[in-house]
Amino acid sequence: MVVVLGVDIGSTTTKAALVEVTDAVSVVRVARRPTPSGVDDLLATCAVVARECAAAAAAPIAAIGIASMGESGAALDANGRALTPLLRWDRRVDRRHLDGLLAAHPGLPASTGIPATTKPAAVALGALRDEHPEVHGRMRYWAGAADLLGHALTGERATDHTLAARTMLAGLGDAWTIDVIESLGVRVDALPSLRAPGEAAGATTIAAASFGLSPGIPVHIAGHDHAVGAWAAGARRPDDTVDSLGTSEAIVRIADAVDVARAVDEGFAVGRTVDGSAATILGGSPSCGAMIAWWDQEFPEDRMRDRLAALTPAAWVASPTIVLPYPSGRQCPDPQPLARAQVFGDGDAEDRVRGLLQSLVAQSRWIRETADLLAGSPATTVTMIGSLARRIPIWAPLTAASGPPTAMCAAEEPVAAGSALLAAVRASAVDPETTILSREQVAPLNDPVRDDTYRRFRMAIDPAAVPEGES
Repeated sequence: MVVVLGVDIGSTTTKAALVEVTDAVSVVRVARRPTPSGVDDLLATCAVVARECAAAAAAPIAAIGIASMGESGAALDANGRALTPLLRWDRRVDRRHLDGLLAAHPGLPASTGIPATTKPAAVALGALRDEHPEVHGRMRYWAGAADLLGHALTGERATDHTLAARTMLAGLGDAWTIDVIESLGVRVDALPSLRAPGEAAGATTIAAASFGLSPGIPVHIAGHDHAVGAWAAGARRPDDTVDSLGTSEAIVRIADAVDVARAVDEGFAVGRTVDGSAATILGGSPSCGAMIAWWDQEFPEDRMRDRLAALTPAAWVASPTIVLPYPSGRQCPDPQPLARAQVFGDGDAEDRVRGLLQSLVAQSRWIRETADLLAGSPATTVTMIGSLARRIPIWAPLTAASGPPTAMCAAEEPVAAGSALLAAVRASAVDPETTILSREQVAPLNDPVRDDTYRRFRMAIDPAAVPEGES
């Protein structure tokens, strides 16, 4: 038996998972706490969830893996003290900082595989320089969320290629782009060392005792949460796809090769799998769980979250209502930062609930089918992961009704568990073939008007954009 620990620093919740690998994979303990914004509070939260899981270990922990949300980091001084809170991917940043970056480096999106948005660290550092020069002048290090925990455990400042790529400061994650970094007034050695796939960040020191861990355990920066979740759920070959549902939604498509410039123009990020073996096309929607939360705030009388959880496949009836699920812009396809939520229809609360869900599924279908075009072939499988897919049971069957064969990852906290499994593989403690989390096939929902619903969704966005023959 091999026992490993994984930590996932997510947008809303920080999770740890203790995993045992024998002939099968077992997630034996999970701990969760809300993700705080302060760096010290974040590390304290990681220590709480790590201790809770480590206390349940039936054997010494063989390796530790860390995943986190991308495009989130903090400035640190020469002593490693935080000068800023965690500057998250969903913070509000004046677009002029992005415009200035692109004016100086117009080919940056295509060379890094990252669309032109205000999320990456490259934009955050420019904003810090221009708006808070006193903080920028004192900054000695920049660290992403996973890198902060890795340093606390090992004393090493390191990251992996999937998280480096999300900063817009590394060419497709392979190496830091020196001229871009220096143009932001930052020293290259202020950034963490970029570890190759499989290379450990370091080993736990005596300081890891506060996390309930002994010294000498190899620690791996597993990577960007969506990429780690895709790998853990078995999306490791070209034509595999994962649909990750949480606060935001991410479609991760594995591919042989991608036209990077075309993909980023459509709002997709291009990178590599966590093991570096294939390309990834990542299409995100910030309005998944966030859209439901927005609706609950705007229309509390609809009880959206409760009604969605109560929907059953046997009683499903498509709604005439269409919702454009964009409370704060559309990321992809056809990026529209100024897009806003709209409701087409005048039905009752039940119609609105069903209308929102089918529209969220239509948005993910649009992302998935565009990713297929970018990859040059249709996806052969879709695996769904994430908290919303489990809390709203009808979501997966509705997705399966309009896509290739669909499975649901049955494991709790697949990103945290996947981080643990990836660390076990990298530490040569287990065979990679034994590390795919359990999945269950999803029976497609009987929805005879699904294609008509999708057509109406696309027409609500732009009637001229509906594919020929679907109008």
